[in-house]
Amino acid sequence: WSTVFTDCAKYINGRGNGARYDGTLPGSTYIGSCAQWTGSGANFSADYKAFLRRFWEAQVTAFERGQGWMYWTWKAEVADEWSYSAGLKYGWIPQDPNQRIYPNVCG
Repeated sequence: WSTVFTDCAKYINGRGNGARYDGTLPGSTYIGSCAQWTGSGANFSADYKAFLRRFWEAQVTAFERGQGWMYWTWKAEVADEWSYSAGLKYGWIPQDPNQRIYPNVCG
């Protein structure tokens, strides 16, 4: 799993194939622009980083109720939203994975 809710990262659907989210993948329907959802974490808005943190906590909480969890990738070249190391750097993943700021995120 990852903290990503789109397929906007470059090459995530294969080289030159586009994304479902922005309708550039053949056969897909436009949902929205990818501009604010991918790239460098330094450019992500505070609201987006807060969303990534809540989404991270929700998934960790849910998976820890079952078999546990393993994050998809340590580092992505141009898509920090996929990157555990970037999440640590920019704060949407806590240094201590047991730390929760949204303790009731799953209800």
